[in-house]
Amino acid sequence: MRKLLLTLPFLFTLCLTAVFSPSAAAKPVQQDSPNLLRNPGFEGDFFAWSGIPEAQVAHEWTPWWIEDVDHNPRWHRPEWKRALKSQFPDRVLTGDSAQQYFTFYASHYAGMYQQVFNVTPGKTYRFALWVQIWSSLEDNADKSVSPANPHFQIGIDPTGAALPGFARAPGTIQWSGEAPMNNHIDQWGLMTVEAVAQSSTITVYIRSSPEFANKHNDMYIDEASLIEVGAPPAPPPTNTPPPATATTESTAPTAVPATNTPVPQPTATHTATAAPTDTPAPTETPIPPTETAEPTATHTATAAPTETPPPPTETPLPPTETPEPEPTAAVEEDPPATAVANADLPAAESEATTTSSAEIADSASEGGTASIFGAGALFGAFIAFILAVLYALYRGRARN
Repeated sequence: MRKLLLTLPFLFTLCLTAVFSPSAAAKPVQQDSPNLLRNPGFEGDFFAWSGIPEAQVAHEWTPWWIEDVDHNPRWHRPEWKRALKSQFPDRVLTGDSAQQYFTFYASHYAGMYQQVFNVTPGKTYRFALWVQIWSSLEDNADKSVSPANPHFQIGIDPTGAALPGFARAPGTIQWSGEAPMNNHIDQWGLMTVEAVAQSSTITVYIRSSPEFANKHNDMYIDEASLIEVGAPPAPPPTNTPPPATATTESTAPTAVPATNTPVPQPTATHTATAAPTDTPAPTETPIPPTETAEPTATHTATAAPTETPPPPTETPLPPTETPEPEPTAAVEEDPPATAVANADLPAAESEATTTSSAEIADSASEGGTASIFGAGALFGAFIAFILAVLYALYRGRARN
């Protein structure tokens, strides 16, 4: 019994050593489901992708990168090559080789991907990858000096999208968190990410972007796997929303009639508003002021009767008495009386009456010429009467 108690601590120490030894930690995790990736161990022949000698990649895998000289640090196209266990035993996890890609005195935004077909939509898949990083300012391959944070991530595109070799990764990729730098510098570390397939094809992605341009920014990847881990427990909540959506749809039709009802009313109001636009008719009211021009027409008519009186009818009388020029001179004095009448019509009437009385007296004294003067007096009286009538009409118009 005492011997058994003495051997127990020794057995316990052996178990701890086996569990925490680096070799045990670096062993790939055994999976119950089959690995869906092709060439997951990066073995076999490597080829120059798209004829680029510096892009030597394992078959079934595709490189991608972004070149941006304006980025700080500058992003350059990495070199891809085969890492052989015979040359760098610590850089290969299992098998004879691993995939290596790197930039020299530069940084990069690059990685690799592989499309996987015939997966089941709605199923959850887990992508796992072993990663080791050598990032150093010096050439000692056993130790990284001043490593740059590589910002290393892996991801799954559940839609199966695949980008061309020199384009940004699709926005549909579900990325893992960034690998802690201390977990991968000069040692192997495991990274995993899960996603639910949305189609019969999914794509696994690898990317890295060192934080600054070290002399050596080398990434090593080995033993990738993609397995199905079952459907997510989320479907029941997903089925619950449809009733809410249906309720929203029933509410929406109710709102539609309400929207249509107000539409006719504004239209009717708009028609009524158009009627006031016809009110410009009052603009024609200013036309009456234009009729003020009629007084001008009346004044013109006044001058016309003065020149066109019926005297031509009585003109035959003067030819009989033509030898006497005096009556003619007396008649010619009538126009000034007309001018006076234009200035002050009431005064003109009295003057015209006085003038005609004097002429009648003179004609009576002259004897033989009485008949001629009588005709002249009648003519003057007629003119005065006409002027009085016209003045009365003019005053009446002016008052109106």
